[in-house]
Amino acid sequence: MSTSQKQTARAQVAAALTEEILNSSEQGSFPIASEHQLCRRFNISRVTVRLALGDLENRGLIYRRHGKGTFAHGNSKRARKVIGTLLKRPHVAEHRPIAEMMRGVQSVLSSQYMSAMLISMPPEEWSSEMASSLGGVIVFPQDVTLKDIEVLQNRKLPYLLAGKTDLPGPQIRLGQVEAARVMTEKLLLLGHQQIALLTGYDPMLDAPKREGVYQALRAVGINPSQVPEISAEGEEADRLKAVSQLLALQPRPTAVLAFDDSLGSLLSLQARRQENIKVPEELSIVSFHDLPYLRYLEPALTTVRFDFFTAGQRAAEALNRAALTGESVQDLVFEPAYCPGQTLAPNRSNLWSQEENRPEGA
Repeated sequence: MSTSQKQTARAQVAAALTEEILNSSEQGSFPIASEHQLCRRFNISRVTVRLALGDLENRGLIYRRHGKGTFAHGNSKRARKVIGTLLKRPHVAEHRPIAEMMRGVQSVLSSQYMSAMLISMPPEEWSSEMASSLGGVIVFPQDVTLKDIEVLQNRKLPYLLAGKTDLPGPQIRLGQVEAARVMTEKLLLLGHQQIALLTGYDPMLDAPKREGVYQALRAVGINPSQVPEISAEGEEADRLKAVSQLLALQPRPTAVLAFDDSLGSLLSLQARRQENIKVPEELSIVSFHDLPYLRYLEPALTTVRFDFFTAGQRAAEALNRAALTGESVQDLVFEPAYCPGQTLAPNRSNLWSQEENRPEGA
């Protein structure tokens, strides 16, 4: 039997035994078949069986007692590993979307008496003890390098990239690119040509939305570099300054894509109270994240919801399973939810222009 055939048989045996152990209702430890019985069952050599059992032992599913046999850990006895969250800028964990994802992770882990670990150190600086305590890692890609990913791969740690990125590996796809493209297309169809972007809430969350906006603009022949982008990154005073700067643009935008509801609400408030601009008649606003505490704003924001909480739950479940079974992790794909509000309307100035240019009698 060739080396590749042995590896395949080893993986098949490990997968079959893993499923049986995980599907067992036993809470305490229980014996599994002997090496001799497994050889006969799978028609393979004892060497291959021992390699497969070694894989299960490394994952914390079984243990062996000399002279007594091999035993599987029941549900209550199974080794529990930590799920790491690699976030090189830990302060952004305070931002609600990321906090929601981490809350989803913890909701799964706490029910299994496990925990999450927030990590800001590059993987190459992790001690061997720390790395071995991890069952998997959720990677927020901002500032993460290809070398960081290679270290995870070399350590054979399952990981998921939290968002669209050029880094290799399975991703949590929340539909941010698609949502931003759809909302930009809506603005264009409503006659808005003077569009601006209000960004800076979180560069990591901004990047996929920016890509979606650019895709829609290029599709209709608009150069994205001609669309002004104002960053509101910083403290409250910085955000107010950015909003004032946007409203002072000439020509003034007829529509703005605010990359977070907090920015969209601030823009709406300043436009109406400080500049006497009617929203949405004179300024349409589209935002993202559907923040609960802003749902009662008047006029209600036209926004998009991304299910960060469920994404965190499914990521934790996928990494847990990968740690126990050795299976590869696949992309997790979610659909955004479009939330109609009162801040989106046709571009009246464009309609007036069309009326003025319409031939008499038409």
